[in-house]
Amino acid sequence: MEQKPPRGRHFAIRGWRLDDETGRFLFRYECDIYGAFEEEVRVDAEPSVLSALAQGEGAPLLDLLAVALGVSAYKLAAAPTLHLPPLTPAGRAMAEALYTEGLAEFYVRNDLPWPADLSFEGETLEAQPASQLAPQGPALVAFGGGKDSYVARAILEGAGHDTQLSSVVLGGAVRDALSATAPTPLLFVERRLDPALLDIAPRAFGGHVPITAINMMVLVLTALATGRNSVVFANERSADEPTMDLGHGVTANHQFSKSSAFEGLMRAALNEAHPAPPYLYSVLRPYSELWIGRAFATLKDAFGRFTSCNRNFRLAGDADKRWCGECAKCAFTSLILSPFITAEEARTIFGGNFLDREALMPLYEQLLGLSTHKPWDCVGTIDECRAALWRAGTTEAFGDTLAVRTFRPQIFEEMSKDELARAWDTALIPEAGGAVPEDCLAAAEALHP
Repeated sequence: MEQKPPRGRHFAIRGWRLDDETGRFLFRYECDIYGAFEEEVRVDAEPSVLSALAQGEGAPLLDLLAVALGVSAYKLAAAPTLHLPPLTPAGRAMAEALYTEGLAEFYVRNDLPWPADLSFEGETLEAQPASQLAPQGPALVAFGGGKDSYVARAILEGAGHDTQLSSVVLGGAVRDALSATAPTPLLFVERRLDPALLDIAPRAFGGHVPITAINMMVLVLTALATGRNSVVFANERSADEPTMDLGHGVTANHQFSKSSAFEGLMRAALNEAHPAPPYLYSVLRPYSELWIGRAFATLKDAFGRFTSCNRNFRLAGDADKRWCGECAKCAFTSLILSPFITAEEARTIFGGNFLDREALMPLYEQLLGLSTHKPWDCVGTIDECRAALWRAGTTEAFGDTLAVRTFRPQIFEEMSKDELARAWDTALIPEAGGAVPEDCLAAAEALHP
């Protein structure tokens, strides 16, 4: 039996500083086992603007960014005591959720205590009056290269919003992969992990971090530095479903930092930390993955460009190969699009028919809720995956595929045709808009008149 890495006792977020010479923000952390780490973020903005942010009203937001970035160093030793910087009550609530629910997958897969046994130290500041926010003005739009990004962009364009697509990158290979998928030039924001962290990682605890939370905070800072009034993500309502149910009311969600619950926590933290922060929202929040798949199927110009395969967006990404054909995202994307595309369109997108690929069958089994848990990845709900396979089985392109022949009978053992039809209809009905501007809701409705 492989021995676990050592677990630390204490982890501290030691603050940040702006390097005036390089224009980089440096964030410092300290672990009682592995020592100190320093992560960098570089925003392409005027030095005077960055200096004003660091010395003025932007400082509390940089504290929140320090919290978000810290998960990468924290997970090396997973210490049960964590020292936070001074935060408002909403900021502290966001931080505590990030290091517990946001790392739930990490704890479960490393056989660490879950629910987490963390205690949090640090000063709680007096809450300030919440900001009065509005989504008017130019928007900084997160772009990840996938179908969700394209649908979000279509909605914002339909609503007449002034947008700039932006991506947070850790290396040149990821930059190249994103540039190859993007419909317009991207505004890149650079992150740099401490090389010591990468050296230690093979002998320490490892696993998933809540990357969406990091990217949200980085783009909030970028929006302030570049004069954008809102920050828009493409997180959908399907992200709210837990990945794994451990029983007794305990769940773990790979997508927690994409969930509506965490988005609300971050928006509240921003409102307490700054008198006029950018308006943060997810334009796809009312919609399911199935709804998004139907919308994306109308954006045919994107078929030969987009990719949702995460293997292209790791440190050693490949800009030329858009789909690995082996991972959960390849399985899920092909499944959720199958009711809406032709066999020829599947070949244009994926280079073949993934629903006939033997290697993906175990992943389809997980997606359809026929195993112990869903894949640890950003995928849709079990019900909408089942509804998608059911409808794919009625199409000429996918009706006789291996996935349909294998799993359609098993689905009918779990759900009747009427139940599948209700799951299909429910998935295609938007929920309440929440923080989404009214003009975006109208533009989204226009995609499916």
